[in-house]
Amino acid sequence: MSSEPRRLAVLGAPMESEALLEGVNLMPGALRDAGLVDALSARDLGDLPIHITDAERDVATGVVAYRQIVAATGVVRDAAAALLARPELPLVVGGCCGILVGIFAALQATHGRVGLAFADGHCDCYDAATSLTGALADMELRVLTGAGPDELVGAGSRVPLLRPEDTWVLGVRDGWEMAEAGAPDPLVALAGASVLDDDAVRRDPGEAGRAAAAGLVSAPGSFWLHLDLDVLSVAAMSAVDYHLPGGLRWNELAALLQPLTASTAMLGMDVTIYNPSLDPGRSLAPMIVELLRDVLAIHA
Repeated sequence: MSSEPRRLAVLGAPMESEALLEGVNLMPGALRDAGLVDALSARDLGDLPIHITDAERDVATGVVAYRQIVAATGVVRDAAAALLARPELPLVVGGCCGILVGIFAALQATHGRVGLAFADGHCDCYDAATSLTGALADMELRVLTGAGPDELVGAGSRVPLLRPEDTWVLGVRDGWEMAEAGAPDPLVALAGASVLDDDAVRRDPGEAGRAAAAGLVSAPGSFWLHLDLDVLSVAAMSAVDYHLPGGLRWNELAALLQPLTASTAMLGMDVTIYNPSLDPGRSLAPMIVELLRDVLAIHA
């Protein structure tokens, strides 16, 4: 594995799995307007043609816009596979966390067994019966590890797309909310995963990042980094759709991410869930760009 830094390539994946017309699908454009591409000295690949418009839950699966979500997952998979075959380091800008299903289908095709560093305020392990929204973004980690609608679970060449033991879950703080909804216990659903919740990460964010990076290098040897910006506190990042108590400060998040982004085992990164419609002055977009510039500086 080369130790040379790689130039970044930015790909927009404007999936909005709740079918909101003006939601997180606006994120790629907002970050470009805030100077993301120039800040990273990156190649801009534009946005994928993803349009989720069906707000109805599918009768058979309980997933909103299921047919459109399956099609969008294929679009993400094919584009990510093409990008992963290039020498550049991918930064996929969502959209919602549902893009991870297509990304991991691509990783499975191009790299085989790959780990996941999952920095997120929510565990995203609902099933369709307990998800209040029916959005793929409520359940993508469950889908990745082998449970859910067949066409999503089987988006790659084999099931699961991600082994639970190859997963580091960092910063989650919604266990109480999942329990109230009667959702599957994530510690059971993800048995074998390494879980550092919000409290554990905040005790020493840098050490949490180093532990995750070292663990993923040990097995399976390479990994993808997922960042959902609701891992931040509401005081730091208010422009997300679902608020939770707790969360990281900007400097804590940077400390968590830096050991991961500095690792030569990182195959790429996605960032999700900023909703520009909840940030009328777009004042938070430059702060996201600054965070990404700082943690990806070695590749810029």
